[in-house]
Amino acid sequence: MDFHEKFVDFLPELKEALTVPGTTDWSVKGFIDTYKNIYSITTDTKVISKVIEIMIFPCLLRFAKENKLTIRLPPHQNYYPDVTFIDAEGNKYAVDLKTTYRITDESVNGMTLGAFTGYFRNRTSYKNVLFPYETYKKHYVLGVIYSRSDIDSITSLLTDNGFKLTASKRKLLITYMNNASDDNWNLLAAHYPNSISDYRETIDSYLVDELNSYNLDNFESIVSVARRFDFFFQEKWKLAVDRPGSGNTKNIGSETLIKRLLNGEGLFFREYGESGETQFDKYWMQYQTKDMATILGQDEPIYKNLQTFKQWLHSLQNS
Repeated sequence: MDFHEKFVDFLPELKEALTVPGTTDWSVKGFIDTYKNIYSITTDTKVISKVIEIMIFPCLLRFAKENKLTIRLPPHQNYYPDVTFIDAEGNKYAVDLKTTYRITDESVNGMTLGAFTGYFRNRTSYKNVLFPYETYKKHYVLGVIYSRSDIDSITSLLTDNGFKLTASKRKLLITYMNNASDDNWNLLAAHYPNSISDYRETIDSYLVDELNSYNLDNFESIVSVARRFDFFFQEKWKLAVDRPGSGNTKNIGSETLIKRLLNGEGLFFREYGESGETQFDKYWMQYQTKDMATILGQDEPIYKNLQTFKQWLHSLQNS
């Protein structure tokens, strides 16, 4: 088996490392201090992602040892990739760890797939990368999909009581869950003519109370903030779409449909098949944000999506 096949076979061990035996619940309940006080963990994505990274790292060390691989970590947090594996022949494999949570049973909140400037374009550079980008044989994403327990519970509560959750309403609901203010509640309630307000107290009971503390006698009563983990291991280009991943940052965006993430059926794969990596590289190495175009004295970026990218390539051929 090659590196990819071995890692895919290893994924069930990672899932087992995160969950309470016999359940789908995350085994992490909170943080403990020297006085044995236990504090429930937040639903903040960055916190959950970091704890997951810490938990699976011993598993990655074991995978490397069992497969006679050298494992290297970056010297700084903002370096690419998160983990480098090197085989006996000297082939390097970049592995970036990405986590995201379900919005529905079919879709996730999305993730970024790394920068499309810097080392991605200057592929011989050592800036912000452990080894130059071009020296890696493959660039992989180790993806972790999880369900937020509060979203699962509140969604079930509302749908069981006849409330329909459209995409826009679900977004308002999650906004309220992340910041349970009266203003956010009013925005949500305004979209429901039938009185969702009757359920606010019950909804609030499912939210994580970060002010509570527990001890070794009652910590099992803490509801795990995450559950239902799924893992995927795919080449980065097979997960990408043709738009940036977040705001004004220069990061590559990902698919949000779970099926496409699990199967590596991103936009460039669907358009070009196995030859999609070449087109992915061409697209993102020359992609411009509006600010980047302005700096170059252009009114607009040279293309904005895959369709206009194809038109741009065609115009170059005819010029």
